[in-house]
Amino acid sequence: MPLQPPRPAPGRLRSWAREHPLTTDLSWALLWFGLTVATWPFTNASAFDTAAYLALAAGCCAALGARRARPLSSMAVLAVLLALQVWWMGQFTTLSVVCVLVASYTSQTELAPAGRRLVLAALLTGTAGAVLFVPHTVFTEDLGVRVTSLLFGWTTLLMFALLGAVRRHNREEVDRLREHALLLETKREQELRLAALDERARIAREMHDVLAHSLNVIVAQADGGRYAASTAPERAVAALTTIGRVGRESSREVHRLLGVLREDDPRPPRPAPGLEALVPLVEEYREAGLRVRLVREGDGPGDDAQDPPASVSLTVYRLLQESLANVLKHAGPVAVRVGLVRTPGRIAVSVANPLGTVPLGPGERPHGHGLVGMRERVALHGGSLEAGVDPASGTWRMRAVVPWEQA
Repeated sequence: MPLQPPRPAPGRLRSWAREHPLTTDLSWALLWFGLTVATWPFTNASAFDTAAYLALAAGCCAALGARRARPLSSMAVLAVLLALQVWWMGQFTTLSVVCVLVASYTSQTELAPAGRRLVLAALLTGTAGAVLFVPHTVFTEDLGVRVTSLLFGWTTLLMFALLGAVRRHNREEVDRLREHALLLETKREQELRLAALDERARIAREMHDVLAHSLNVIVAQADGGRYAASTAPERAVAALTTIGRVGRESSREVHRLLGVLREDDPRPPRPAPGLEALVPLVEEYREAGLRVRLVREGDGPGDDAQDPPASVSLTVYRLLQESLANVLKHAGPVAVRVGLVRTPGRIAVSVANPLGTVPLGPGERPHGHGLVGMRERVALHGGSLEAGVDPASGTWRMRAVVPWEQA
């Protein structure tokens, strides 16, 4: 991982100040205290005035140091100390100017809307009272000069209040962006979990189809080979050969599906079976004993219809695979008619077979297993599936329509 260049010193200082607000405010308070002490005329003031001024300065700077930790209490203490200072000294000092401007800025950044309005109104009113009615705050009795000084003071005070409002707005915007980013990250994690669950459900459906198909073929071939072993050994050998081939193919398919769950599996994914694999699938079930008749319409060599997506082809393959597996399991080696009608933007699959005489287990119904998965597969494409017994002909019928959007 490449080393990142060090951040500039001002950037590191700002980051440290954001992480340690109380220490930063106390440092500014000490700086302001030093400024107020440096501007006090120690040689011309009495010892009592100097001690009182230093006490006021210490109290005001301590309140400024807690302006973000306890903003409302800090503003209240400052109001009392500033009023006492102006009433006692009868003039503005460096300490009072600093406290008023910092209070104006802090009230807009830290307080609630009601507190912001209250503090700003108090600062404007207090400034007006001090300039207009305290004799020595402005060194003249001229009303015009006092009004001009008041307007200048108000302008400066409102400018610092505006800076505080801009600071608060920027901070709130950053907080909103961080919250939005957090929500997006949470949403992304949820989508990833849902996608993983959906993929696991898809793999479960695939494994059900593969195992149902292979096990039904293996059972049918094993039963047929057992009966033919004494009378036609060559048929028994053929049955064993089919069992071995189907078992190996199913084993490879199961390993492929389970390999999807392994992040460190280096093997490339194999293409999923589609429409081109329907004929080998039908031949496999014919070898297992089903008398399958496949009727295809609309997908001949001269057909100009657009080829369906791979997902649609896989769905059609799995529908036929599940249906033939159910026929072999529940009806035995009977005659089956498979219809495949392809039109622009859709494929219709139908399977019809006699119910047969295979005994059902407790709670079992004909062709009941796998229907839920078949319906889910078709529903993913916005299609429909109907399955059930036809009372008129006494056959089991399954018909599914799988549409897709053409480009």
